[in-house]
Order: sequence, then C-alpha cells, then structure tokens
Amino acid sequence: MTIEYAIELPFWILLLICIVMDCWKRIIPDAITLPGMLYFIIVHAITGTLVWWQPLVGAIGLGAIALLLAIISRGKLGGGDIKLFAMVGAYLGWSAGIWALLFTFPIAALIACPVLLMKKIAPSTIKLPEELPLAPFIATSTILLIALLQKVAETHV
Repeated sequence: MTIEYAIELPFWILLLICIVMDCWKRIIPDAITLPGMLYFIIVHAITGTLVWWQPLVGAIGLGAIALLLAIISRGKLGGGDIKLFAMVGAYLGWSAGIWALLFTFPIAALIACPVLLMKKIAPSTIKLPEELPLAPFIATSTILLIALLQKVAETHV
C-alpha cells in the first residue's frame, strides 16, 4: 500500500459516510469528521505529503470560514458541514481546501435554484425539500477540484 492510499482511501470512505448520513439523517457525525481531521493532519505531517502547516491551517481556516458562514446565514449551514469543511481542509491543505469551499456554493446553487424555482411555479403539485443537505455538494466540489489538480499536474510533467 502506497502513502497516497493511506491518505486517499480513508478520505473517500469518510466522505461517503458523511454524504450518506447527511442525505439520510440530515446529520454529519462528529465521530466521523473530528477523527478524520486529526488523522489527516497527523498522516500529512508524518509522510510529508503536504508541508506540515498546510493541513493544520486548512482545518482551522476552512472550519473558521464555514463557522462565519453559519453565523451569517443564521444556522442554515450546520455544525456538521462546518466540521466537514475542516476535514476537507485537513485532507487537501489550506491552498486547495479554500478552492473546494469556494466551489461548493456555486455547485449547490446549480441544484438549489431550479428547486426553488419549481417551488414557486408549482408549489402544491410537486413535493420538494425545504432544505438540501450540503455534504454532497462539498464532496462534488472536492472531487472536481482533485480532478482539476490531477489534470494540471499531468500537463506539467
């Protein structure tokens, strides 16, 4: 097993669990995100896959930005989403993590805007959710960012 798999495989498993839990129960358990954050900070520090401070600043920085967004939105962004962003920051590091956070909301808007429009056009004929879970959009932005970073890395080799 290579070092990359020691980092990537746990991340994808934890991310999948967060998506399923957020869609099913509308909760992202601390028992998933908090150990995940710690794991990625430690593994990156030991393996040197990222500069030691990148995962730490990623976790703290993305968590703090997400917390600020939760305060501004008056709780529309939940505590589980905040900690999931922090875990993504610990996995990707600050530099890439901030892009994952920034990509999340336009991607969510691509789904949320049509849902809101449908609620306005046909409010009683279609049963639509009041709120959408954010974990699938956090995951989508992270996956797209990683694919983009890999493509860029391939072109510079």
